[in-house]
Amino acid sequence: MSGGVKGFVTCLLVLGLTVLQAHDAWAHASLVKSDPPRRATLSESPSKIQLWFNEEIETAYAAVSVVDMNDKVVSQADPEKVENDPKSITLALPELAAGTYKVQFRVLSIDGHVVDSNYSFRIKDSSQ
Repeated sequence: MSGGVKGFVTCLLVLGLTVLQAHDAWAHASLVKSDPPRRATLSESPSKIQLWFNEEIETAYAAVSVVDMNDKVVSQADPEKVENDPKSITLALPELAAGTYKVQFRVLSIDGHVVDSNYSFRIKDSSQ
């Protein structure tokens, strides 16, 4: 094989590997929306957390919890699938006091990738 052809073949291989790696990176489920939203300031306690992802997730393997400012878990329920929406899960919440809370989640996307992340929201004091 001549040097020019070898270089061309090498270039094609590198390009192909780059595309495959980029495809793998795009395959992970990503949080696209949440309720309450990231960094939201609420006037009252939400009754539930709802998370939406860009692809279907395995609800049976999902873990969602809400912790307070002292990292104490305040949610007691297990996450539940949303009927007719395999890209979404909900978590029922008890009445929460004013303060900052962190939503922690770990989900398994249908393609087998695990996504582990968190975000926070705040409930303002009603006397303010």
